[in-house]
Amino acid sequence: MKRTAILVFMAMILAGCKGYDIEEILLSREDISLTQKGRLLFSHDAATCQLGYSSDRNEFRVYDDELGNFFIVRCNARPDTEGQTLKADLTWTTSTDTKTAKGLDFKVQRKGADGHIWMWCDSDKIGVVVKELD
Repeated sequence: MKRTAILVFMAMILAGCKGYDIEEILLSREDISLTQKGRLLFSHDAATCQLGYSSDRNEFRVYDDELGNFFIVRCNARPDTEGQTLKADLTWTTSTDTKTAKGLDFKVQRKGADGHIWMWCDSDKIGVVVKELD
């Protein structure tokens, strides 16, 4: 009886854990974007958004034309190799305020020939797709 109760309890715990498929949430995205816990927070639209990149500060900026919605990722190193782990500060807008998370551990999941970089922070379930500009 105890064994059955323990198994049922463990099944309930595991069923309550929500996993995040990096392939689905992040790597399948082609747009420059910010996601958190599977939810899209910002997506770059070339008609209404701008991009900025500072190689000196390892900083990526994505913002709309009115500067009301944006996200900024400032890395402690240039993200240039797949599998690379780095620290980054992230600032982004919500519908009501601006949020900042400092010292996030991101891993470079993929780097495209066109300058796109897919990075994932496992602890906060944050995915960013940014682009290095020439």
